[in-house]
This record gives sequence, structure tokens and C-alpha cells, in this order.
Amino acid sequence: MMGWVRDLETVLDFLYSRSEVDKSRLCLMGFSGGAAASAYVATHDHRVAKTVLCACPAEFRRFISPQRSDFSIGHFRQIGLIRDEKFPQSLDDWLNNFREITPIKWIDQISPRPVLILQGENDDLVEASQAWRLYEKAKEPKLIAIIGGAGHKLRLSDKAMHAALEWLIET
Repeated sequence: MMGWVRDLETVLDFLYSRSEVDKSRLCLMGFSGGAAASAYVATHDHRVAKTVLCACPAEFRRFISPQRSDFSIGHFRQIGLIRDEKFPQSLDDWLNNFREITPIKWIDQISPRPVLILQGENDDLVEASQAWRLYEKAKEPKLIAIIGGAGHKLRLSDKAMHAALEWLIET
């Protein structure tokens, strides 16, 4: 997760360095774990003007709980969460990244910059209750949109992408 954070920070640095970029309009839009990284970066980098969090987990307890019977690096590789055989060097460090980045810790600090929380009504990975927890903790300006018929992969939902684009244009 911290690698994703560093990647986002590098992209922001690059964009901010470009003369052709309107620095007042830098926005982050992340999906699932990328949304969690986006919430963390938006909190810590005030160059981010707006944030769209799509299918964002409020926290990662369900995925990183050592009490789970399937809790192992092998399981995480099997489900595609870890793809590099040399990574992670330390399971504890990797899990601590998730604990640090957990969006429910940070979402209220994005304000006064606007945040949109998009959630698929039929998401089988991140429950709608997590989106509502984020929305309740976020400060204004904020908006939540539950996309009817959409699942976890909101980037594949025309309704979700239309809602995000409309919000980005109007706010």
C-alpha cells in the first residue's frame, strides 16, 4: 500500500511540475485499494483539489485479520493480492501499511476539499455499509452515490463513471 502511495505522490509531483497543467484542478480517483491510497494521499497532500473514492473499503480488517483460517502470504498470492514472489519481505510490515492507510482514519481530514464516495449496490467485496461509514465520518463538502446494479469494478460501470465525471465538472 505504501508503494501505491509513493506512486501517487510521484505522479502528483510530476503533474505539478508541468506548466501546461492547471495546478488548482489536480484530482485523485481511486478504485478499491487504490481508493484507500487516494484517501491517504489527499489527506496529506493539499495539492489534491478533489477526490473520488470508488468501492473504497473503510478499513481492511476483513482482509488482513490473522484470525482468518486463510491468512497467509500463499493465500494472498493465490487470490492475486500479492503478485511479486519477492514481495513482501516482511508480512508484518506489509500488514502495518494497510493499518496505516486505512481510509476511516483519514477521510475527515480531506475537508475542506470535496470528496465523492461511489459504491456499487451489488459490490461483493466492499459492502455498502463501508461506504456509508466513510461518508458519515467525512466532513463537508461530501457526496455519496450508490450505483444501482453495479458491482465492485465500478470502472466498468457507465453509470458510475458518468456520476464521477458529472461531479468532477460540477464541483
